[in-house]
Amino acid sequence: MSRSDAERNRRTLLEAAADALARSPGASMAQVAQAAGLARATLYRHFSSRQELLAAMRAEALVRAADAIAGSRLDEGTALEGLRRAVEALVSLGVRFRALLLEGADLDATFLQQRAEVLAPLKAVVRRGQEAGLIRSDLPPEWVVTAMASMLVAGVRASAGRGFDDSRVADLVFGTLTSGITARP
Repeated sequence: MSRSDAERNRRTLLEAAADALARSPGASMAQVAQAAGLARATLYRHFSSRQELLAAMRAEALVRAADAIAGSRLDEGTALEGLRRAVEALVSLGVRFRALLLEGADLDATFLQQRAEVLAPLKAVVRRGQEAGLIRSDLPPEWVVTAMASMLVAGVRASAGRGFDDSRVADLVFGTLTSGITARP
């Protein structure tokens, strides 16, 4: 098998795993292989265990989150508008990777450190909002970003089975966040 075929199979397996686990968090490795349209042996050549598959999904989720934040045009408009776009982008990813949250990825110290690095650009947006008088200056930017991340996790978890679409979850997260961080006249 060529290197490009192997990479394509890996991408296909990760996509299928995200889809299968989003529908059924307890999906088996066999169900993931079936969803990918590949043999179980192919799945096990790439990921020797469910834990290894989940680790690869966590890594992919972090890369996609970094790309989503980079694409959120954080410097355009007000800081709150930039944060809103970031929340919307991250919610859509969160719903896709909900299974990782159900597996406890947000309790793993290494994952949390990596997530903090991915979310770091948002601290500059918070500082800009504080300088513009839009965001309370008594809140450390790290706290605001951590609170936002926690609300994103809670929103994605809570939306399961409730019929909330991405837009509704983003509205709830952003509304709750800004109720607590916006400066009062």
